[in-house]
Amino acid sequence: MQRLAAAGWKMPPAPTAKGLYVPARRHGDLLYLSAHGPFGPDGGFTHRGTVGEALSVAEGQAAAAACALSLLASTARALGDLSSVSGALAMTGFVNAAAGFEDHAKVLDGASEVLDAAFGPEARPARSVVGVASLPFGLPIVVEATVVIGADDG
Repeated sequence: MQRLAAAGWKMPPAPTAKGLYVPARRHGDLLYLSAHGPFGPDGGFTHRGTVGEALSVAEGQAAAAACALSLLASTARALGDLSSVSGALAMTGFVNAAAGFEDHAKVLDGASEVLDAAFGPEARPARSVVGVASLPFGLPIVVEATVVIGADDG
């Protein structure tokens, strides 16, 4: 997608499921995306660890951005490309956070920046973010989303 490239972002290869689920499932004009970790260009994880201990907020934001790029890669795989997507309807981030950590929303901003680059700030999703004690594979964050296919009624 040209908007992503212009902003300096590049999608990794679409990840494969790490369990008994599908990365994306379409229903009508919505595409539901399972929680995605921070995958990189080599298909491996870009970050591991707990935000607020092993990772800084900035590193957590970079991991969140990698999650969003993985979500977009799965979207492109499911739909053929991103041209029919008008934006994200909803996004939820789960941050593997140290006890007492309070900057969960700042971490998820890394994913929001990628979606803003892809679809524009006017297509920004409703979102939630929560802190958790651990995540699979020692990941610092996973992000799930629902995207709108076709015109967004806003």
